[in-house]
Amino acid sequence: MYYHRCSVEEVIGRKLGPDDNLASAKNWARQQVLEGKDWRGKPAKFDPDARLFACLSQGEKEKLVEPGAFHVAVISARRASEIVGLRAVVGVQAQLVASGATPVWYVDAASAAEYRQLGLKVEIGGKLVPARNKALSDAQKLGKPCLQVSDDITHWSYYKGDDGPAGNLPAGNEAAKKSTRIRISPMAAARFLLAKMRGVPAGQSQPKLGGVFPLGNTGMAFVKGANTSEHFILGDFFVQDVGTKCKFDTDLTLKEDYDFTCTHLAKHGAVLRCNRMFVAAVHETNPGGACSERDGAGDKERANIAILQRKWPGVFSLNGNRGDGSTQVTMAWRRRRV
Repeated sequence: MYYHRCSVEEVIGRKLGPDDNLASAKNWARQQVLEGKDWRGKPAKFDPDARLFACLSQGEKEKLVEPGAFHVAVISARRASEIVGLRAVVGVQAQLVASGATPVWYVDAASAAEYRQLGLKVEIGGKLVPARNKALSDAQKLGKPCLQVSDDITHWSYYKGDDGPAGNLPAGNEAAKKSTRIRISPMAAARFLLAKMRGVPAGQSQPKLGGVFPLGNTGMAFVKGANTSEHFILGDFFVQDVGTKCKFDTDLTLKEDYDFTCTHLAKHGAVLRCNRMFVAAVHETNPGGACSERDGAGDKERANIAILQRKWPGVFSLNGNRGDGSTQVTMAWRRRRV
């Protein structure tokens, strides 16, 4: 038994679209990738880069590089076999391309064919941590900074406001309300971070790793100064500059970005986290990607936390305010016991 498309559309009262079955979604996704458009069939749009770059000092502006100076790696896996994953893939690709990047998608071997069928540039990287390290190695061979991007970021933002620390959450909330949100492109964000890193004055520890505020709570971000040098760098979006050999620890399957941050701090004495820059991602619930490394009971999370606590004594404490109190951590580099 089968039904004509027009009959189905008459019964359901709407036109069938790419979200109605996987085959049509894949065809639609490929078409958008080839045309550089998002899932709605439109080019990605952002506020002018100049609005973001106006927040840099003159010395930092002199450190700006072009988008092509980066090796752009999207770390992904198993997104191309689900409609919700396809939507995310198309969205990330469209925003990167629109902002001047030529992204490479680092995926597991089993997923590679499906990604290539979408028209993406693909490298087989293996699971999460090996894929991250391959991207870093490829960037080193090219002599380029490495920008790593998660595969389901929906947008990037910068909040222009008071650069100083608000000191407490009520004051942070007020400062965030007074700030101006700028909708930034991913490559403008990467260029901004690298300029900040390279603009650190001589005589200070020179960061080789830069990233964004790890949560979506703008008030909490304004509690801290605009830029900090010893806080956690989120793996969803970061820049590693040339001149470092830091890699991810392959003993970790989750929370690898916490360890990577500590590795940079131990090696270079500083990182650069921009506490006015944010990404929005949905990978905690989106099928595929890093969330496929988790288990419902949280055993993998706890095993990786144990590695962090052994490797970096004093730095990591359990975060009782998130989850069941045993699967999330807080990081304080100043508490490190050497």
